[in-house]
Amino acid sequence: MIGVYAVINIFNRKAYVGSSINIGRRLAQHRWSIKHKRFLNRQPYQDDAKIYGIDGFEFVVLAKTDTIEQARELETACLECFFGDDLYNKSPNADGATGTKRDSAAYVVGSAKRISNPNFSAKLSEACKGKRQIVTCPSCGLSGGGGNMRRYHFEKCKSYANI
Repeated sequence: MIGVYAVINIFNRKAYVGSSINIGRRLAQHRWSIKHKRFLNRQPYQDDAKIYGIDGFEFVVLAKTDTIEQARELETACLECFFGDDLYNKSPNADGATGTKRDSAAYVVGSAKRISNPNFSAKLSEACKGKRQIVTCPSCGLSGGGGNMRRYHFEKCKSYANI
């Protein structure tokens, strides 16, 4: 179900307005992050969610639309009308803080340069060599990256435990 939704704080009436191609799933993600206090992308309502918990928020479908473009337009209209202290949103439009979508053509050009250069992987490999410390286990003779050897091998090496 494509549309626009809101996550509303019951206590201070502030809201976060968003749009999604699957608003049921998106609202479930918001619920889960508030319930478990795990905010992967630093949600703007995170501080209030830690105080009020899941019972302090209401999850509402504002409108259903036919396309995501219509949902984004409707979200932008809502944000422009109500933007300010009453919203958790950081931007008055649906495209984020800048208001413009990223130009994917720049990424395509960069990718084409890497693919067209047959020596690219060799250059990348050479640039990464010599940057990590190689450590050898004194008991079994296994060699590897210093961090991984200390983190995983030395504690579990059966020969090392007998020294």
